Amino acid sequence: MKDSFRICRKCGKPVGVIEWGVYRKILVDAEAVDVVPDPHGEEFVRVDGSKIRGRVAEPGTLQTEPAYRPHRKTCGVQD
Repeated sequence: MKDSFRICRKCGKPVGVIEWGVYRKILVDAEAVDVVPDPHGEEFVRVDGSKIRGRVAEPGTLQTEPAYRPHRKTCGVQD
């Protein structure tokens, strides 16, 4: 796995690139959030590239894991 951070060409915000598998890259927001698993929550991406459904954890919540939001959902540029 090779991680890198850069600037989004469309919106100018910092993004991370998570590589997993062969020729697979996921653009994510640069800042990780603590996530609590929830089958009806948002989609997040773990550091290893796997996906998890969850919600952002309240401060002090136990059983959390760090994950990233996919950048395509937060880019803010209309295509």
